Amino acid sequence: MNYSEITLLGRERGKYYAIAAIGLAVIGWAFYGSLIAAAALVLLAIPGEKYYKKTLVRKRKARLNSQFKDLLISLSASFQAGRQMRESLAEAEVNLKLIYGDDEPIMLELRDILRRMGSGGESEKDVLYDFSIRSENEDIMSFFDIYFACLSTGGNMSKVISSSVNVLQDKMYIAKEIETMVAQKKYESKLLVLLPVAIVMLLKLMSPGYLAPLYGNFVGVVIMSVSILTLAVSVLWSDKITQIEV
Repeated sequence: MNYSEITLLGRERGKYYAIAAIGLAVIGWAFYGSLIAAAALVLLAIPGEKYYKKTLVRKRKARLNSQFKDLLISLSASFQAGRQMRESLAEAEVNLKLIYGDDEPIMLELRDILRRMGSGGESEKDVLYDFSIRSENEDIMSFFDIYFACLSTGGNMSKVISSSVNVLQDKMYIAKEIETMVAQKKYESKLLVLLPVAIVMLLKLMSPGYLAPLYGNFVGVVIMSVSILTLAVSVLWSDKITQIEV
């Protein structure tokens, strides 16, 4: 699985285009008062798919990061019991199956790792490094770097891994706290973006004559286009500033 790319399947892609088309059509009708303009605005759903995919990629990476924390807890317990990495991963798969569904990222990765290390005949180092690189996750890369460094130097594996797990867990906890605080701001930013659209729709439905001077003329089209562009920029900007990495 490549965590930096995502392919929308038939049903999921259809759902995206249905929602995007309806939303853009409503905005086009409300801001321009024209079905032709509404139909033209629907075409923006095509380039919008790229932004939607980026959002899904971020969410999938966030899920993997959160689930990896539980994997670390299981691995730490197994190492303290004297088990090796392969045994620890097999035990972790059993433990995490009680928490996550089979289609969750961490479960897919564990099954793939165990298969490749078992019947696939690949080395432990190659398989785990491949996972860490594909994840593009600093915490996952750091953990396996520490593990293999300890393995090659003959250090106290249980103590080093336990210490590393505690450090990574603290970092993940801080990241989770920041995410919780930012979530409220994300919700507020979405409301602020939807509010102008709701006001325009309300005026168009309740008092059509109020917005009539803005429809059917060049000046009105420019004003409404600038308004839509401003909303689009605010969406992208708010999304960018609320992405905080730890």
